[in-house]
Amino acid sequence: MRGFLPGLAVILAAAPCAAAAAPGPAEMLRACEHGAPLCIVDLHGQRYRLTETLRIDPLHMTLRNGVLDAAGLARGSAAILVTSDGDAAESYDTAPNSLDHLELLGADGVDGIVFDNKDDSNIRAADLTVENVSVSGFRRGITFGNHAYGVGLSHMQVHNNEIGIYTVPHAVDAGERITFEDTGIFNNRIGIDDEGGMEIDWLGCRWDYNGTTAIIAGLFTFDGHIETEISSHPVIELRAVEGQIAGALYMSAGSFVLMNHSGGKAGGDYWISSTSPYNAVQFPASTYGVRGRVAVMQGPGAVYGPALPAFRPR
Repeated sequence: MRGFLPGLAVILAAAPCAAAAAPGPAEMLRACEHGAPLCIVDLHGQRYRLTETLRIDPLHMTLRNGVLDAAGLARGSAAILVTSDGDAAESYDTAPNSLDHLELLGADGVDGIVFDNKDDSNIRAADLTVENVSVSGFRRGITFGNHAYGVGLSHMQVHNNEIGIYTVPHAVDAGERITFEDTGIFNNRIGIDDEGGMEIDWLGCRWDYNGTTAIIAGLFTFDGHIETEISSHPVIELRAVEGQIAGALYMSAGSFVLMNHSGGKAGGDYWISSTSPYNAVQFPASTYGVRGRVAVMQGPGAVYGPALPAFRPR
């Protein structure tokens, strides 16, 4: 698939009834020429067992419409790496490309989707639209690393992973306004582990039945539904990264937070914990079981209610 005219969109598609020798997604992605502004790899709903990490250049590549099984990958590797490393183009234009309509099936010790650039370019970003994607069974479902910022992810399910969403500590040029929309983060051992202290917005999202709901070291805004089982330990931890704004969770007034089967009573001494006096949580107008036998907040962080009415644990 070499030699096509630059400036044209190219679609590389798996045959609906592909033979054993037919190219897999890795081969099709390698056939995407860097000179093409848009190269679409369509898997036509087929299932592939991965034997290597799929490298997606967000300036040129779209991958869509298939099932990717990572059971054949080595521990410590990733199913998909979104990176523009090695691309000569100094361009911001990742918007035409995406990961969409994919189901990613994980394996022990393997990561799902990783956004990370090693090249030290402040123009090229590890940024790609992700929509209608399910990620399950991984060590870390989605990871944001160096030069990952402004990423938009929508209509997703991230579930049954060790960690659902992970941000890399001390990431370079990263973390500016990553946005999730209509996304469920559920049944993970840890729902969100924000070690990098990033800015993440959650619009119409659900954090349900994770062992630890979230570890937050950056600025999070949340509109949606949080649901947990009764827990003897704080279900959300607010932390602080040196040299950055301390972790905070600001929930919209119309969100709902529920500790199920609690009878409205405290499950433990505290519901949320903090490590810095600059940590803060703002609760919505409606909660159930969001309280502690000692207090709502463990540690020096601040607790705010919605603008109206005042926050009352119940």
